[in-house]
Amino acid sequence: MKLNFRSGSAYASQKAKAYIESINPEDVNNIMIIRHAAIGDLFAMRPFLVEARKFFPNAKITLNILRTYSYGVPYDLIDDLLIIENKDKKLTLWERIKEARKIPAQDIVFDFTDSALTNILTLFTKSKLKIGYPYRIHRRLFYNMTVHRSDFVLETESMIHMLNFLGAKHSVPFFDYGFNMQKSIQDKPYIIYFAGASTKDKCWEEDKFSGLIIEMAMQYTNYHHVILEGIKDDEKFENIYNTTKHMPNVVKQKAMPLNETMDYLNNASIVVCNDTGIRNMAIAVNTPTVGIFNVTGPYRYWPRNGIHEIVFNPNFTSPSINDARNCCEKILKRTI
Repeated sequence: MKLNFRSGSAYASQKAKAYIESINPEDVNNIMIIRHAAIGDLFAMRPFLVEARKFFPNAKITLNILRTYSYGVPYDLIDDLLIIENKDKKLTLWERIKEARKIPAQDIVFDFTDSALTNILTLFTKSKLKIGYPYRIHRRLFYNMTVHRSDFVLETESMIHMLNFLGAKHSVPFFDYGFNMQKSIQDKPYIIYFAGASTKDKCWEEDKFSGLIIEMAMQYTNYHHVILEGIKDDEKFENIYNTTKHMPNVVKQKAMPLNETMDYLNNASIVVCNDTGIRNMAIAVNTPTVGIFNVTGPYRYWPRNGIHEIVFNPNFTSPSINDARNCCEKILKRTI
């Protein structure tokens, strides 16, 4: 392998450069990816795992996660799973260091999290290459290679940049998420609405969701309009359903196991939701989405492949019902 980048666009230590020039991708035997994040971020990482498998055909791929974020682990794309305790068992710094030193030696460690905990894991895990993001100059203490991450590029693509750094190719704008799901023809097509998110400030107001569903149900009478429940106690969305259930084509769907949810999202015409895991799951099966963003910039979470729209105000005010409906209409015009 040979690095090819301009000064300032990335960083590699002299030791890292020498190691890379001494090997080929086929020589890499062990890779660990650190991803301490929730289900949406695990799904966003899947294309990296697909491309890593292609580029390092002989490597054993280990995923390092937190126990509290074990829902949605991509077992089909990894060889081993390493779970780090972070809730029920509080460990001292020294215990964390001992924990890191027990991790089997790796050829390459990719850290997609860059937290205090993952810095410890990266620093004390034996590895020839340690690749991360250079948020601060002292990150070179933990990583001997760094690649910049932009807030204006899809996060999935920023992760794959770590492979491009090493010479890997990938196809854009459609990423391979590793799913081979066929879309089935529905007797009556349906649009899914999911009003939850990881935090309340990411949630569009429920009265606006209700208003959007009513307007869409009136305009698109040949569709079922489905209010999808989540797995959390506050994701039953009773207020939204009670406001919209007088519409004959509005229904409510209870939360389902992960594999059933994926199949349900796969066959939807559109998934309308906040910045949340459900949207990443729909993106992963190439179902069109309308993402509603209140407090976070949307560009890291917006695939620009023509089937996804975002609703976002530059001044971070709450988008209007009209804006969301217009985005839904754009998608339906392309697909009907």
